[in-house]
Amino acid sequence: MNNARNIEPEARIRTAQVNIEMGDWVHSLAPWQVISHMTFAWEASIWSAQRCYEKFMRTEMRGVSYFYALEQNPGRDGYHVHALWFHRYGRARIEPVNNPDDVADYCAKYVTKEGSWWNVKLLDQRHPANKDFKLE
Repeated sequence: MNNARNIEPEARIRTAQVNIEMGDWVHSLAPWQVISHMTFAWEASIWSAQRCYEKFMRTEMRGVSYFYALEQNPGRDGYHVHALWFHRYGRARIEPVNNPDDVADYCAKYVTKEGSWWNVKLLDQRHPANKDFKLE
């Protein structure tokens, strides 16, 4: 169900602005190549989902920068992840990021959603496309 109908027009505009700003910021961090959507085989708490994802990235995906969001499952207890990952802990779908609009849409749909939690890890070696990028 789309709750946008229940939001005052001024709040809709502000929500759209926040989504765009967040999308632009995330897009500026790195030249993201893939996005994935995955669930856990169990009802993972937000902290369990965070620990599992970050452990996986440290051990299996060393050298990969990432940004992820944790979102409550819509049909059962627990959380799921939207990020770069594989099917180690449950179901996963990995898709290419084709343009900046994909990142903006991702942020609007998952990152800025009420009750979501997100984190980012950028590695010391900068991406070639962002050689002048400095995190401030």
